[in-house]
Amino acid sequence: MTQFFFNSQFNEAKKQKNRTLGLYFIVLGVYLLISLGLWLWFRTLPYMSKDIDKIKTIHYPITFVFVIFSFIYLGIKYKRINNYYKVTKNLITGLKETSVGSFFEYDETIKTKDGVEFKSLVFIELNKYKNDFYERHVLVLKEMEFPKLEENQNVKYVTQGNVLISYEILS
Repeated sequence: MTQFFFNSQFNEAKKQKNRTLGLYFIVLGVYLLISLGLWLWFRTLPYMSKDIDKIKTIHYPITFVFVIFSFIYLGIKYKRINNYYKVTKNLITGLKETSVGSFFEYDETIKTKDGVEFKSLVFIELNKYKNDFYERHVLVLKEMEFPKLEENQNVKYVTQGNVLISYEILS
């Protein structure tokens, strides 16, 4: 069997997720330190001091920038990395299904599953319950290259959640 997904991809996804989250917590810590410093400065000022306006003009824009950064960073970058991490984790821990099919074509159409983009290999398989053939789209990560398959080759492949893990060319 030719491995298409390796455990090292999961380890890389986990490292990337931890680095991304670590960077966010560093930025959060800096923001909290600045806020704490400004709050302590505010607490030491006398009542109705003119420096209160300075504190507000510093803290409000910093808070605004931090909130916008948090929405963008956590809502786009971290969410995409976390979705990829979850998919790779499922590829390791999930139930695997082995099938045999005749390769039909490459499908470059981008499909989204669990927040991760895929392209697909199309196989013709026999449905043993209906005694009929159907097209099965086996998903491959968008960034990865398709395996080298020729039309009408019989291929035995292992999937988890319809995502290709490994394959073997039978004929």
